[in-house]
Amino acid sequence: MWECEYAKEPVDYKLLGLRFLRKIWIVAVSAVVGCILVAGLYYAVKMIQNGGRIYQADSLFYLNLGQDDTGKNYDYYNYYTWNEIIDGDFFADGIYENMGGRLTKDEIREAVSASVEYDPRYLIVSCRTHSAELSLELARAVEPLLPGFVDTRKEFESVELTRAADEVKDSTDIRLLNACGLGVFLGVFFSVLGILIVLTLDTSVYLPVTLERRYHLVTLGAPFMSEFSSNLEYMLGKAKKIAVVYTDVPVPVKEMDGLSVVICENPVEKPEELMKIRECDAVVLCVKAAGKNGKRIERCLEQLARQDIAVTATVLAEADEKLINAYYGSKK
Repeated sequence: MWECEYAKEPVDYKLLGLRFLRKIWIVAVSAVVGCILVAGLYYAVKMIQNGGRIYQADSLFYLNLGQDDTGKNYDYYNYYTWNEIIDGDFFADGIYENMGGRLTKDEIREAVSASVEYDPRYLIVSCRTHSAELSLELARAVEPLLPGFVDTRKEFESVELTRAADEVKDSTDIRLLNACGLGVFLGVFFSVLGILIVLTLDTSVYLPVTLERRYHLVTLGAPFMSEFSSNLEYMLGKAKKIAVVYTDVPVPVKEMDGLSVVICENPVEKPEELMKIRECDAVVLCVKAAGKNGKRIERCLEQLARQDIAVTATVLAEADEKLINAYYGSKK
């Protein structure tokens, strides 16, 4: 009984590579689509989280630090200390009055923050809102308040406005480039993985040699191949009557014109064809290339074996000439 074991069939890496190259456009398209989808989704999520774009206006102050009884500067005002002060009633009330009540005190506390980088003498007050104009107004409302606060604290001698807020910057922190890179990577990864899975699971026949390796049947080759005519004469030249059995829809093989050929359809689908096949001296199995028909071929061969009909040779019809030439590195 005929049998086929796909698990023992060696992987033809050259054929796999050539077929993969033909689908490389899918990888390129997937990279673009992945970039657009991930970047678009990331942008939408960030916009929803932030409630829109965030504009920031910064004011830079220089603080002349006071000294304690030992002559050491008061330098313990840090990031957390200043933010507690900014959130306090002094600044909240003052900004509220300077803004004419346009914002509530809670909105002011949420929008205004302070930071001290490496030198405690430099204080940055940042105002963040969804409006560039509003951020500037907030910053200008804060700037005249700091000197009044400093005058009430022994830790400071004076304060200078080193850089007033006269422009805003977009601080939405949307890293589209990173999102695009991630999208491209995911698109390429999953497209390559998908293509390899599809190619690996594909049981179609693309090369005549696959018929010999997989089904252990002698092949005449593809009709356009240079060795086809000599194989045809050697294997079937003495046959008086040849049954050409098609696993798929009959595809005329002009190179066999002149021989006594009996066209037979798949005996699995049309059992009456078996009688015609038995009356012939030789049996040629005609397989359509790239037909997604691996199981159809198996079933046809199984049925012929059950009927004690031996296949003399196979022929690969409608084969891809460019693929075969690229595989063998020759014109034909």
